Amino acid sequence: MALSRRLPLRLCPGPSLLVLLLFVRSCLIEAVNLKSSNQNPVVREFESVELSCIITDSQTNDPRIEWKKIQDDQTTYVFFDNKIQVKPVAPVCRVPKAVPVGKSATLHCQENEGYPRPHYRWYRNDIPLPTDSKANPRFRNSSFVLNPETGTLVFNAVHKDDTGQYYCFATNEAGSAHCEGQEMEVYDLNIAGIIGGVLVVLAVLVLITLGICCAYRRGYFINNKQNGESYKNPGKPDGVNYIRTDDEGDFRHKSSFVI
Repeated sequence: MALSRRLPLRLCPGPSLLVLLLFVRSCLIEAVNLKSSNQNPVVREFESVELSCIITDSQTNDPRIEWKKIQDDQTTYVFFDNKIQVKPVAPVCRVPKAVPVGKSATLHCQENEGYPRPHYRWYRNDIPLPTDSKANPRFRNSSFVLNPETGTLVFNAVHKDDTGQYYCFATNEAGSAHCEGQEMEVYDLNIAGIIGGVLVVLAVLVLITLGICCAYRRGYFINNKQNGESYKNPGKPDGVNYIRTDDEGDFRHKSSFVI
C-alpha cells in the first residue's frame, strides 16, 4: 500500500533565494512507514512548492500525518487537516509578590500568538494545580479556582501553605510553552505591632496638643502691644498746646497755666 499526502506551499516574502530543507526519511512511526520524494527542495520566493509525504506501509486505517516547521530545534507551527496550527510562545505571567493571610489574590497568565487558542495550567513548586482546590484533598488548606480558558488563578483567601513558586503552561495542538517561575509569599499580619504603632501616634498627638496649650497660656502666641499713646499721637506734656498759625509754616507752642 502506498498513500501520498502532498502539501502545497507558497513562500512568504523573504530572501531572493530560499532553501527549504525537508528532513524526512523512511522510518517506522507507530507501524507507519513514510518517505518523501523531494527532501531538499529549492525554490524562489513567491513561487509555490509541493512537499510529498508518502505512506509506503501502514497498519492503521487512517494514519494521522502532521507537517511541522522546526526552527532552532523548536516547533513553530504545525500543518494538519489543511489547517495551520501555531505553537504558543512563552506566556506573560503576573504573580503578586506578597499577600497577607486571609486576603484574596489573582494570578494572570496570557498568550496571544498560539493558534488555536491555548489552554492554561498553573504549577506551584512544580506541582500541577487542579481547576478547583476543593476537588483535591491535597489542596484542602487552599481556596482557589483556575480558569483554563482565561489563565486566571483566583485565591479567595490565601493560606500560609500557598507560599511558593508559580508558573503557567499554555498548550494547544501544536505544542506548549511556559513562563518563568515567580515567587509569591503569604505573610501573617502583626496585629500587636499595628495596635502599638497606633497608640504611639496617639501619644505623640496628645503631647503636641498639651505643649501648644501650655505655650498659649504663657503668652507665647500673644502679640506684644505698646503701652500708652501711639507714635502717631504722642502724649503732650501738661501746660503745652501746639498751635499752628497762618503766618507760620510750622508749629509753635504756647504755654498755658492752670490755676
